[in-house]
Amino acid sequence: MKLWVTPKGDKWLCNECQKELQEVIEQEKWRAALEKFEPMLRCSECNHGDVEIFD
Repeated sequence: MKLWVTPKGDKWLCNECQKELQEVIEQEKWRAALEKFEPMLRCSECNHGDVEIFD
């Protein structure tokens, strides 16, 4: 999960959503501020986490 600094505020994005939004990231010149592997983080776009937690 990466934290992206965008013109409209910071967003956490999973790898899948990052690929889908790559054109927007390049056009709006988003900056990756931080990368973190934390099970509790959720993507701002799809609301899924990078890490699946099994019960």
